[in-house]
Amino acid sequence: MAQASSTAAKWAPSPEQEAVWPEVSGNAINGLGEEAFGPPRPVFWRDDGHSIQHTGVLRFFYDRYRDNANIREARKYRQRAAEYADSPVASAAASEPADGWSATVKQAALEAGADDAGICEFRDSWTYTDRPRPVGRWVVVMAFAHEYDRLNSAPHEDAYIEVMAQYGRAGVAAKRLANWIRERGRPAEAKTGPMTEDVLMIPAAIEAGLGELGKHGSMIHRRFGSNFRLSMVTTDLPLEPDVPDVFGADLFCQSCQVCTRACPPDAIAREKQTVRGTKKWYVDFDKCLPYFVENETCGICLAVCPWSRPGVANNLVTKMGRRLPQTDGNR
Repeated sequence: MAQASSTAAKWAPSPEQEAVWPEVSGNAINGLGEEAFGPPRPVFWRDDGHSIQHTGVLRFFYDRYRDNANIREARKYRQRAAEYADSPVASAAASEPADGWSATVKQAALEAGADDAGICEFRDSWTYTDRPRPVGRWVVVMAFAHEYDRLNSAPHEDAYIEVMAQYGRAGVAAKRLANWIRERGRPAEAKTGPMTEDVLMIPAAIEAGLGELGKHGSMIHRRFGSNFRLSMVTTDLPLEPDVPDVFGADLFCQSCQVCTRACPPDAIAREKQTVRGTKKWYVDFDKCLPYFVENETCGICLAVCPWSRPGVANNLVTKMGRRLPQTDGNR
């Protein structure tokens, strides 16, 4: 197993987990250090059992707490989206609403259960190398806020249950929105987590104006901080894109070390790194995932992020706004 058992780490996985890790580094699969730009390669969240080299780790993850009734029940939240029936595409396309499709579809996303929504044009480079490009030119990305106190219990099982609840809510909302679009005569595909299978959601969410990438490798939303999950819908419904929302989170992360110091396996780098041709914040997969797997969850970095604490984000947005050049990209 690459890197995870380093004596320099603050934490080490169990021998049982070590035994199921492949020789290949997850960082190498993710493209850490690669200068050439390219699409993502699958590394962990796959249901098929054979398209990733970390299948043994994934099975270890699901088997570890199989006898925990609370976790078994929580996993059913995500299953609800998988069981949600897809509407057929209506034979006739609906007329464009007076307010335009973009405003209408975002309102439909909120009515489906989202806490925020944005639109962007889909990029082929967000599709995993072994999967076909999804249908549609456009993406509607939705955000779903966690209950902070429950997430803040991480790595306790209450945090896992909260994450599963929000993945379930996000998945059902994506299915509802996709059906809403199909019923208006346009194709649409729901993308739900964590088994998204074919596309990356975070780059789409950034492009759609839902936040900035944080040092912890997850997004920071101007209202929810790091305390939220994503789902999305791809479609050919004629839409207009939003713009990325630059409000100072990236700039803040450049000097903040809160999540870096709080991470038990020391997986969060202090500086940006090059990943598949892009310099960005990146979390060491070979350190982060073993801790996540051993505890059945984590989310410590999301909960300790200063942007996540209730009542703090608005003040930080105001503070960082004074340090940012004013552009059309700021909401």
